[in-house]
Amino acid sequence: MKKQTPTIPTPIPVVQNQQVVHEVETTIQHWQLRNLVSSPSTHMVVSPHHNSLQFYDTKAKNVVKTMDLPFAPMAVDTKYGYVAVAGPRGLALVRSMNGDWSSDVFNIGPGMNNTIGLSKIGRDTRVTICNNNHTIFVYSVPSMKQITALELPSAVNHTAVSADGKQMLATSDTGDVYRYSIQGHGYTLESTYKVSNEPCLGCAWHPSSTMFAVTSQDGQVNVFDAKTQEKLCQLVSSETRKTRKAARCVAFSKGPLDLLVYSEHVSQVNVVDTRTFNQRQIIRLAPLDMDAHIAGITFSPDNQSLFVAMEDNLTELKLDLVSRRQFPCASPPTF
Repeated sequence: MKKQTPTIPTPIPVVQNQQVVHEVETTIQHWQLRNLVSSPSTHMVVSPHHNSLQFYDTKAKNVVKTMDLPFAPMAVDTKYGYVAVAGPRGLALVRSMNGDWSSDVFNIGPGMNNTIGLSKIGRDTRVTICNNNHTIFVYSVPSMKQITALELPSAVNHTAVSADGKQMLATSDTGDVYRYSIQGHGYTLESTYKVSNEPCLGCAWHPSSTMFAVTSQDGQVNVFDAKTQEKLCQLVSSETRKTRKAARCVAFSKGPLDLLVYSEHVSQVNVVDTRTFNQRQIIRLAPLDMDAHIAGITFSPDNQSLFVAMEDNLTELKLDLVSRRQFPCASPPTF
């Protein structure tokens, strides 16, 4: 039986009261898709600003580098020494983080690229781009040799590759989620999940590759066991307004934190304890009488901070790792 979000959110002892607000803007290009922030290293956050990427040092509290681009970014990812950027009209680009190598700007189709992601399949670094023209393209980096091109029944909003490099998720406008197995250059469709009657937006794998989460336009976040295909939990946004309650971005922390974080369309992020799914903390990042659009969420690689990109600032939420490790999972204390 699936578990439901508790009616009354109970704070969990991990997100400290301390919030650090950095005066750095993030430009949102799409009203639905908000995968616009990434943290490649401790104290470094990358996000778009018009037709460029800005590399912001959260310790020095300034932009240390900008990377000019030939298009406005729709999505960005940073891993393995590379930065990958997706744009409109099927445009995409991959560059090394230090700037000594860059792919040519390439085009995967006439539609808008909805997201882009870097992953490791064995020793091979790959970039995966999904497009409104119902396709997913996968390339090897840095050779940029095409690995595969997948066709789906509808526009693809997001993809996520499991940490073990053996599975990939793809979310679609029809509310379906597709799970592929990966073997070498082969991507084989294994399962299709009907998650929502509205578009599915974001998805993420747990670091163990044993469970995954999917967000949707109706404000739901559904968590599944990857092996049994059982729905483990169904979470809902705290927002009730139809145009504001969509669940956009979702991310799992690395162990031992055992957290699931998802952002709502405006103002609020939700932190959920994945040990029991019975504890949730709602963090509001705007005054009660105002809406503030969220551009993306990301954990720092060292799990010390959760970064929430807003249009007009970057909010850093400090994580209390000591408290998280010490409390017994059956009865977590409040703070």
